[in-house]
Order: sequence, then C-alpha cells, then structure tokens
Amino acid sequence: MKCDLLIRGGDVIDPSQSLRGTFDVVVNDGRIVRVTQTTDDVEAKCTLDARGLLVVPGLIDLHVHVYPHSPWGLHPDSLAAANGVTTFLDTGTAGSFSFDEFRRETIDRARTRVFALVNLSRTGLLTGNLGELLDRRYADVEGVKRVIRQHPDVAIGVKIRASDFIIGTGEDGWANLRDAIRAARESETWLMVHIGYCPMPTPELIRELSPGDCVTHCFRGGSTPITDADGRIFDEVFEARERGVQFDVGHGMGSFCWEIAASALEQGFEPTTISTDLHAWCINGPVYDMPTTMSKFLHLGMSLERVVELTTLRPAEILKQSDELGTLREGTIADITLLEPCQGRFRLTDSHGQHRTAETLLRAAATIRGGELLPGGGSLAGRHLADD
Repeated sequence: MKCDLLIRGGDVIDPSQSLRGTFDVVVNDGRIVRVTQTTDDVEAKCTLDARGLLVVPGLIDLHVHVYPHSPWGLHPDSLAAANGVTTFLDTGTAGSFSFDEFRRETIDRARTRVFALVNLSRTGLLTGNLGELLDRRYADVEGVKRVIRQHPDVAIGVKIRASDFIIGTGEDGWANLRDAIRAARESETWLMVHIGYCPMPTPELIRELSPGDCVTHCFRGGSTPITDADGRIFDEVFEARERGVQFDVGHGMGSFCWEIAASALEQGFEPTTISTDLHAWCINGPVYDMPTTMSKFLHLGMSLERVVELTTLRPAEILKQSDELGTLREGTIADITLLEPCQGRFRLTDSHGQHRTAETLLRAAATIRGGELLPGGGSLAGRHLADD
C-alpha cells in the first residue's frame, strides 16, 4: 500500500477513541487511512520517526487573536507550526465593521484553519485598549447578526470583554452584556464572555448565561475571579457548569493565576478547554505557545490524557467540528500534532509573574495540517534515531 505520510512508532493519544499506545499512523490524500501496529505493507513518500514522541490530534486553540490589522493580532500561519496548532478560534478581534476584511485578507489566505467570534463592538479590537464599548453607540447587535448570517462557515459566535473599563459601569455595563447575549440568541450561536474587572459580581454575570455559552479567563486572579474572598469556587459557577456553560482557560497576559487554578482543581473544578489567548503582548511570555500552556496543567496534576482531551476533542465539540477535527479516527482530516515531552527543571510563569518549577515541558516537534507537514515546527523531518 502506498501513502503520502507514515508516522512511525509514536505514543498515540486520542481521547476521541480512548486510545493510548504505540502505533503507526498512515496518511494519504489529506486523510487518516489507518492507525495500526503493523505497517510492513506500507510504502510512504515521507516517513516521520516518532519514537519517544507523543502523537495526538491536531491541537485546537479556542482563544487567540490572529487578525494582524489589530494591535493585538498575530498571523495564524506564523503561530501554527511552532504551537502544534492546526485550528484557531479568533475571539472577537474583529467587529462588524472589519470582519469582511478580516476574512478576505487573513482567514481565506491562511493555510491554518481559522474560525472566529464577532465582537459586539463594531470596531472590534482595532483601537487597542481604549474601551471598545464605553460608548454604547458602538454596540452593534444587528451588525453581529449580519456577519454571522453572511459568514456562517467561519463566524460561529459572539464575544464581549466584560470589564468595566471596556463596557462601562452600572446600567451601561449591563446593557452591553445583555446586547451581547441577545446577539448570540438571535443569531442562534453562542457567547464567549471575558471576565475580569467586571462591573457586576461574577455570580450575577454567570447566572445570565445559557448552555453553550463560555466564560473565558476562568483561572484569572485579581478582580472578579470565579472564587469568593475565601478562595472557594462560587456555587453559581458549579451550577453553570452543570447546565452546560463552558469554562475556558484563555491564559493571556493577565488571566492565569497559579493559586486560582490549583485551588479550583483541588475543589474538583476543571476547565472545559485549555487555550492560550495568544496575542502580540504575550507571545514572548508568559504564554509563548500552546504546549507550554499544556505543560502548566500537567504540573498542576492533570493527566496527560486529560490535557490532550481539553486541547483536542473538547474544543472540537464546542466548534461543532468533532466529526472531522480533534480526532485520529480513520477517514478524518489528517490534522496531527507531534509533541516532545522534555524532562528537566523548567520555570513556568503565570500572568502575575509567579514562577513554578516543572519537570516536564512539552514542545511541538511537528505539525501536520490536512496531511501536509508544516515548515517551522521543529526539526522532526531531519530526525532519524539510530537503532542500537
């Protein structure tokens, strides 16, 4: 049997199939043909030696900013290979005034798969950190609905940054939040809410959300976290999770606190998804990339299988793409990430400058998008282990 790509001898982890073990992965014509322990009959154009590496479904980052015309924005193709990420969700960098250009110039031209949430503010994040909804005239429910109607294949939901210096205080803050909720309901999509310095108490905000909505920055410290003054997770947070509200990490420059994350996990509260919130001001630290963010949750005691699940299968389900993405099932799109688990002593830093020393650091060794080995993601193509 001839194929385009053979990934040989890796430690395969696929939560979508409860699969863990040493397997070979056969890829042809952009699809996964076989995950097997026997490939003696396979003749491949390209063979990757994955011994000592983890082979997982292509990572999905559910929170990034990849609209380069924004001060926040990075280019998706410059991130994908080094991050091991094959699918990005841009979380509201563009609003109704800029989304057409975002799609034309970035989403449609990128080799990396990009979905997007539409910012309630018609300007999106094009003005940096000036408060895109402090002026209520910028809240554009009808514009959000129009964008989602015109771009249903990529514009899949709504985003609001619910901080007082962004959406205002008092009735203005509530009005903006309720407009975002209305835009999501009337477009029949879902809402992602950025928490932190919220103008309303966290429990009150969370009570407004419906199944399928998402709270991002769920492990932030400082003002309006998901914990009370004694460090206990609010009852409303547990209740929201039970009714189907999602909780996303969204690490970012200011939204991941070691103490909050560790306390939440000790109380039995896990995030729904692990994401980076990568943007121009955190890519050189403290976030760096998706594998580094995953490593932080390994250090906090989550199992490797669970960390992979929260960066592959779970975000694919939220995107309603789990029939093709976040999986290594035979016949699906060949989005595959190879990770190198490095052992040593590694300093990992949260968004508040606090350090912890981890013994395992994951690195992207190779990134395969639709059966294509992306350049710039490690040197695996030239790696050939000598047999003893």
